[in-house]
Amino acid sequence: MNKLILTLAIVLFTVIGASAQARKEKTTEINNKDNPSIEAKNVKAKLDRKVINRHLLHSVFPILFATIKQPFVKGIRGKDFFTDEKLQTYITRINGLTSQSGRVWGTMTPAQMLHHLNLATGTALDYFDLPDESFWMSRTTFKFILVDVLSKQPKGLRIPLTFKIPPEEHFDFEKEKKLLIEIISRASKSKNTAAWGPHPLFGKMTDKEWGRLLTMHIDYHLKQFGQ
Repeated sequence: MNKLILTLAIVLFTVIGASAQARKEKTTEINNKDNPSIEAKNVKAKLDRKVINRHLLHSVFPILFATIKQPFVKGIRGKDFFTDEKLQTYITRINGLTSQSGRVWGTMTPAQMLHHLNLATGTALDYFDLPDESFWMSRTTFKFILVDVLSKQPKGLRIPLTFKIPPEEHFDFEKEKKLLIEIISRASKSKNTAAWGPHPLFGKMTDKEWGRLLTMHIDYHLKQFGQ
C-alpha cells in the first residue's frame, strides 16, 4: 500500500512538471504578442486559473514528503470529528487564541488564519460562495492522497487558491473567531454526506472524508499558533 502511495505521488510530480512546461510556453506565446487582444488576455487569465500554476507546483514537494512520512504518523478516523468531545476540544483551543498569538510557522496573522479556516470549513456548508477549482486529477489522485491516505496536513500547501489570504488583507479577530466556532459547531452536527456541498478542489466528498480533512486542517492551523 505504501509503495502504491509513493508511486502515485511520483507520477503526480512527473505529470505536473511536464504540464508546467507546456503552460509556460503557452503563456510566453501570449505575452510576446505586440498588441494582445481582449481574447488573448482572457486566455492568459484562464491559464492562471488552471490546474497548473505556481501555487500547485510549490505544493508538490510537501505532498511527496508527507506521503513518504505517512507510515510513521498516527492514523485518524473521519467519524471522530463529529463527536461532542472533539467539538469541545476545538472550541477550547480556539478560545485559547488571541489577536497577538505568535505563530510557529507560516506568514498569516491569527485573524487571517481564522478567516482561512472559515473559508475552508464553511464553504461546503453555504457560508461562502467560492468558485470551483477542481479538475479530474484533484478529484481523484489529489483527494486520494491528501484526504483518504494522509493523516497529517503537509506544511507548505498553497492550494486551493480561493483559500489563500493576501498578506495585506485584515480581518476582525473576534468576529472571525466567533464565526469559526459557529461553523465548526454546525459542521460537527452535519453527520451525513447530503449535508455537505462540494469542496472547491476535491469536489464531492463523503461525511467521513470531510471529517478526516477538517481534523487535519483545523489541527494544523491551531498548532500553527500554539494551540
